[in-house]
Amino acid sequence: MIYQEYDINHARGIRLFESVRLDGLILEKGHILDDEDIIQLKLSGIKKIFGAEMSENDLDGATALGVLSAKLCGANTAYAVTPEGTSQIIAQTDGVFLAADDRIAKFNRLSPDIILNTIPPYSEVKAGEIIAELELTVPVITSARVDEVVFSLSGNIAMLQVAEPQERKATLLYTKFYNDKLETAHFTGVVTKLVKDFKNLKLNFAVEHEAKHEIEKIADVLEIALKGEGEVIFIISGQRNSQADDVISAALKSVADEVIVTSIPQIGASDLLIALKRGKKIISLPFNYATQDNTLANHYIKLALLNEKITPEDFKHPQNVQLSQDKMFDAESGLELIKAPSDKGKNAKVAAIVLAAGSSRRAGRNKLLYEVDDAPLFLKAVHAAVFSEASPVFVIIGDHAADFEEAMSDIDVNIIYNPAFRQGIKTSINLGLKSVPNFCDGALLLPADMPNITPEFINKMIKAFDAKSEKQLVTAQLKGVKTNPVIWSKSLFDGADLVPENANLRPVLVEHSDYTKTIKGDENLLLDVNYPNDLQLLDK
Repeated sequence: MIYQEYDINHARGIRLFESVRLDGLILEKGHILDDEDIIQLKLSGIKKIFGAEMSENDLDGATALGVLSAKLCGANTAYAVTPEGTSQIIAQTDGVFLAADDRIAKFNRLSPDIILNTIPPYSEVKAGEIIAELELTVPVITSARVDEVVFSLSGNIAMLQVAEPQERKATLLYTKFYNDKLETAHFTGVVTKLVKDFKNLKLNFAVEHEAKHEIEKIADVLEIALKGEGEVIFIISGQRNSQADDVISAALKSVADEVIVTSIPQIGASDLLIALKRGKKIISLPFNYATQDNTLANHYIKLALLNEKITPEDFKHPQNVQLSQDKMFDAESGLELIKAPSDKGKNAKVAAIVLAAGSSRRAGRNKLLYEVDDAPLFLKAVHAAVFSEASPVFVIIGDHAADFEEAMSDIDVNIIYNPAFRQGIKTSINLGLKSVPNFCDGALLLPADMPNITPEFINKMIKAFDAKSEKQLVTAQLKGVKTNPVIWSKSLFDGADLVPENANLRPVLVEHSDYTKTIKGDENLLLDVNYPNDLQLLDK
C-alpha cells in the first residue's frame, strides 16, 4: 500500500483518496482511475492527484468497513456500507441503545484512519434509526491493520447493541427531614420528573416507603424495602447528600453489599448514589433532580438499570462524540442492510477471568511484567483468552495497575482493579466472578503467569464443558494431576478457586470429583512461572 501524489499521466489504476468533481461527473472516493477518467481529469485541468496503490495484502475501504462493522454490531442491529466511505449502523427494533463511553473512546484511539461516532449511549431509539456511523478515512488499508482492530474487539461482547426494556418493579423510599407541605411538594416534583425521564424503561412503581432522615432509620426501612419484590429502589431524599459520610451515604454503606457510585462530576447533581444489595439496585437520586439538568445523572441511572452486572469501572466520564438523534436510515437508498451475525454457537458460553493482580515477588520482581517477546509476560495469557472462544474476557489487576492498564490500552477487554489484591488471589477470583454475565454457563479461571497457554487448549476445555450440566468442572491435567486453568459452572461460583500449587501433594477439588473433567496438557503448555529459573526457561 502506497499513499502519495501522482502525476496524472501515471495515475492509471490508482484509487482516489477523496471524491473528485468533474464537469457533470463525480469520481467517488476509492474509485480506480482508468484511461477515460484520466482523459476527463486532464480536460478539467487537473495535473496531479492524491491516491493509493493497493497490494495483495490490502483491503479496499468497503470491504474493511464491512469487516469492522460486523464486529461492532450486536443484538438488534444491522449495518450498511455507503459509497462515501462510511458504514451506517442501524437499530432493528424500538428500544434503548447500549454502548460504553470508555470502550468507544478506546476504539477511537486504535487508529487515526478509523472513526466511530454514536448517538448518546442509553438513548431511546426506534427501528430504522441510525445509532452509529463508522468512517474509514482512507480508501485502502492493510488487512493486518484491520486484523489488529478486530483482535482488540475480540475480548468482549459486541460494542453496539439495542435492548428491548423488560418491565421491572420499582420501590420508592422517601427520607423525611422537614415533614411539611413544601417537602411533600419536593418529593412529588422529583417523582414526576423520574417517571417522565424513564417512561420508556417500563418501570412499575408498585411500592412506597418512608423513613426519618437519619442514618439508622433509613437503613432499617431500606432493609424492609429490599425484602419486597422491587428490583430497584429509588431513594428520594429530604436533604442533599453532601459527602461520603453524610446520612444517605452512611445508610447505604451499612446495608448495601457495595456502593458503586459515591458521586458524579455534575454541578447540582453530584449527590447521585448507586449501590447493590443481593443483586438489587439502590439509586439515591440527586436532591435537586426535579429542578435542574440531569444529563449525566440520567446517563448513569440508565447504565445501572439496563446492565445486569455493574462495577465502579462502568461509571466513567462520558468521552463519546455524539450524533444527533432521530436520524433515520433511508430504506429507499438502495444500500444493502446486513443484519448482525447470530451469536448462537455449539459450545457452552464461558467467560475468561485472567488473574493478574498479585505482586508475585518470588521471582524477584513482579514476574507478570517480565518482558517476553517484547511484551509483558501476562499479555500471553490475555492474548490466549482473547483469541479463544471465551467471552467476555476479564483481567483482574492490582499491583502496578497503571503498567498493566497501559499494556492493555489497545485491547478491548474488561479491566477490573482489585483494591484488596494484597489479601490474596481469592479476592480477585470473587471480583471476577461477580462480573460474569448471567448468559454465561461458566467461567475460566486463568492465572496470568501461564505464558504458554494457547487459545486451542482453552477451546478444548470449553468444548468439554457441557452447558446442560448444572454442576461441572473442567481442569487441565499434567502427569495425572489436576492443574490450572479451571472452568467452573456458574452454580459453583460461590466455591470457585484455583488448583493449589501443591496439588500433587494434597488432593484438590475432591467434593467435585463426580462431575470433574480433565484435559491433558504437557509441561511446556502448562508452565506456571513462579521462580527465577522459570523465567529463564522462557528465554530459551
